[in-house]
Amino acid sequence: MKPEKIAPGLMTALENYQQQGEKGLNLHLRSLGIINHPKTSKPHLASVFIRCEENANLNHLSKYGIQIKQSKGKIRTAFVPLEKIGRLSEESAIARITPSRYLKPLLDVAKNTIGLPNFQTKTKLTGKGVIIGIIDSGIDTTHPAFTGRILRIWDHTLPNDGNSEYPEGLELTGNLSKGILAMSRDQTGHGTHIAGIAAGNDHAFTGVAPAADLVIVKAGLNTYIADAIDYIFRVADELQRPAVVNLSLGDHYNAHDGSDPLSNFIDQESGPGKIVCCAAGNEGNADIHAETIVQQNQQVCIRFLIPASILSSPLKWRAELNGWYASSDNIEVAVQSPEGSRTHFQSIGDNGYSQKTHHISGAQVQIIMYGPENTDNGEYWFNIEITHDPNSVSIATGNTGTWRLLLNGVAVKNGKVNIWSGETTKGFDVVFTGSGVQDLMKIGSPGAAARAITVGSYTARLSWQDVDQNWQKVGLDLNTVSEFSSPGPLRNGMMKPDVVAPGAMIVSALSSASTCSPMMQVDQFHNVMAGTSMATPFITGLVALLLEKEPQLTPEEIKQRLHSSSFIPEKPVGSFDPKWGFGLIDAEKLLTLVN
Repeated sequence: MKPEKIAPGLMTALENYQQQGEKGLNLHLRSLGIINHPKTSKPHLASVFIRCEENANLNHLSKYGIQIKQSKGKIRTAFVPLEKIGRLSEESAIARITPSRYLKPLLDVAKNTIGLPNFQTKTKLTGKGVIIGIIDSGIDTTHPAFTGRILRIWDHTLPNDGNSEYPEGLELTGNLSKGILAMSRDQTGHGTHIAGIAAGNDHAFTGVAPAADLVIVKAGLNTYIADAIDYIFRVADELQRPAVVNLSLGDHYNAHDGSDPLSNFIDQESGPGKIVCCAAGNEGNADIHAETIVQQNQQVCIRFLIPASILSSPLKWRAELNGWYASSDNIEVAVQSPEGSRTHFQSIGDNGYSQKTHHISGAQVQIIMYGPENTDNGEYWFNIEITHDPNSVSIATGNTGTWRLLLNGVAVKNGKVNIWSGETTKGFDVVFTGSGVQDLMKIGSPGAAARAITVGSYTARLSWQDVDQNWQKVGLDLNTVSEFSSPGPLRNGMMKPDVVAPGAMIVSALSSASTCSPMMQVDQFHNVMAGTSMATPFITGLVALLLEKEPQLTPEEIKQRLHSSSFIPEKPVGSFDPKWGFGLIDAEKLLTLVN
């Protein structure tokens, strides 16, 4: 047995059981997920979380009566006979064993965390007269939490009927009967869950602004998202109402300084009564950012891996990364394969642009470099795309090894270089390793927009009871910033995120068109999700309450109120932390700033 791998509560229960038998378990049955079978020969089982290597094969543990419920992932659930806890701890691929614990699952747990119920009671604010715009995966229009409050839907996945001024998708307006509304569906459930947090109005799990009206846009491309922001604000102008837009989405193909087009668009369109709230991102634990200092006449190496998920199709894989450095520097770029072959060092051309395609070890490496005159922030930008070489008759087998980004300082004054991984539906293209890994600056677009309210996640709940009446638990730390929440600051030093709000584990509206694991489903109409996606609509709803009272509040005024009404434990008000921002929002304190 390796007790250092066993969480304290489980270790204590195990020791008591070994010393006292069933009697020793009585103290733990109310708090831990232990299934006992008194007066039978069945073993006592502990429902646990295990932290392990992401792709570890643990199938062999079944011979010990250990049931691992997931075949992959760093965090998995399992049923383990108490007598086999020690055996499980001896597995080299397993780092931690944590017991499940009981906790009453209610949305108002999260609301109480930020003092929202008292704020709502004293101000009587409900979001009435305010428009909340949700740009996401759509909404379940049949869900009782939104009855009569969906004003318009613009669904980019539906064919255009030729009657709309918008060439993309279909706009559903006018008399939104149930039949018309049902044309647009939310298959992933993400948008419905977010809408429920911000503005749900049902008896069991009421949202933050339950009387606000909704304008829904189902879109994914960043250009469409910009159009959607404009659309929501124009609808609000037509109805002469204030509006707040929720963006629980983002990417890292940008300079992480707010200079990208979508961030600029948000800054441009935001203003009095027009507010945008953005998720900080869920990359807190992901090694997607590297940083280094390059000295003049020095070569620096940044190591990275291309995940197996990307390489799963030998002839159809693609990995991408992008890097940025100061306009005062002249730095050359090269790439080396796991087999040791490398490209030539590439420098920027006289016209501020350089593009070359290299062939190494069965891979094609394209390097594109942009000079300050060709970038939005006036700095150097390089993009590297690695794919299988279409000219190669063989399939390179060494691409799963360690790649190297080589940086050569030709003429250097600043020397700092930041690189981020690209992202596809299969996951992040690149995972950085070694000394270059940087755990800061993981807030990309659109959370980097200067006028956007950028929101990180705070863990307010660990356990919930699923639809089958089983208790589930996640392996996060309670009452602190969620470990997955992306940290700032921005690359230009701007202090992001702005605040944190409850984002794990949040119960909200379940889309009937989505597929939901029974473990994550609470009842017919609700499920559990986690992420800065869930934290953001808490602030979106809170902004709607403020706009109900003062419809012409500007982004800057709202930011000032939120910053001064937030706190970081054991730090003075106004302090900034890359993970916390200015802290956890305290609606009780915000109450004092409401006119």
